[in-house]
Amino acid sequence: MAKSSDYLIALDDGHGLETVGKRTPYIPSIGRQIRENEFNEKVTLFLKLELERCGFRTMLTAPTDADTPLQARTDIANSMGAAALISNHYNAFDGKFDGPGKDAEGHSLHVYFNDGMDLKLAENIAKYLKQGTKQVYRGIIEQNLHMTREFNGPAVLVENGFMDNEREALLMINEDFQRETAREQALGVCDYFGVSYVAAGNGGNVGSPPASDGASSGDIAGKRVESIYKGADGLDFYSRPTFDDTYRAGILKYGDGFPTIVRKLKVEGADMYEVMNSRDYVFYVTASPKYVKVEGSGQPGGTASLVPSSGGPVAIGEITIMGVANAALIQDRPDRLASKDLGTIRKGRTIPVTGSVKGKNSSSGYWEVAYNGRRAYITGKFGRYKSY
Repeated sequence: MAKSSDYLIALDDGHGLETVGKRTPYIPSIGRQIRENEFNEKVTLFLKLELERCGFRTMLTAPTDADTPLQARTDIANSMGAAALISNHYNAFDGKFDGPGKDAEGHSLHVYFNDGMDLKLAENIAKYLKQGTKQVYRGIIEQNLHMTREFNGPAVLVENGFMDNEREALLMINEDFQRETAREQALGVCDYFGVSYVAAGNGGNVGSPPASDGASSGDIAGKRVESIYKGADGLDFYSRPTFDDTYRAGILKYGDGFPTIVRKLKVEGADMYEVMNSRDYVFYVTASPKYVKVEGSGQPGGTASLVPSSGGPVAIGEITIMGVANAALIQDRPDRLASKDLGTIRKGRTIPVTGSVKGKNSSSGYWEVAYNGRRAYITGKFGRYKSY
């Protein structure tokens, strides 16, 4: 049987967070519109975790919130020798809700004309998508789309529903649907490559990196790191703490960087930074001052550090923010009526948790979290816990 680690899968979340027009109509029941990338980003993250648990290597074609040009997406996937590409989207018809039974609905898979590899991958994924949440199956559609045309291997663009169908629009922010969709796509990828699917809780590679050679000290947690390398090929970064090209995850051009350093590691005899991008994905990049510089603090509002600087709290797990309209407050003490706001964390994001306390003025208590190297607190009902 083929080894899943032999394959690098390119994952593409369609459009940027603020791409004009890529959102639902106003939805009265939730008091807002839903941006297409709110779904695309989350299902891609869950697909990344699914595939890595099954042993695949993954890369992101658009690892920032910007609307990365299509050519840049396929260029990076091709240059890294990705074995397949999955691009997640959400469809639209006329941009308005016409009412039950009147709106377009359903999911579809899009491939390039007469491409047998595309078609086979799409068929494998479709088999599982049809078994999930009840939706109209609109079939496999041949189309002249950049992502499937310009990628050098099997590629499928999945339209997972219609943004202008209110029932399907609400599925976009349903985490169970996001996870289900990612699982179904992962099952199809496993079938295509002839490898075994590893279900959650059944062992296997769960996506966490192997142990490094040890950590070095330094007051750099929470700061930004950026490339000062001017070479035409850019500066490599990795999905694991290694300089092995097998785990190369992408390239930083001069001036590009990561908003948050988690910690500094000693890896294979050299220094390396564990970093997070704006979506809280973890990567690894050289810490050599010949190639990168560290400056200022991270993103506005701060980003949690999994391993804070010396003397800080130690995470035992993480919570996913839920039950809020947009974001949860991070406070300096477990008392929502007598505390200072330290920042916010968006709904759907995760943050390291160090424990829980009863506190004051909250019937659900508080999560104690690691935030910018210190203890902080989030109201208990706003977090779903997962242990490390």
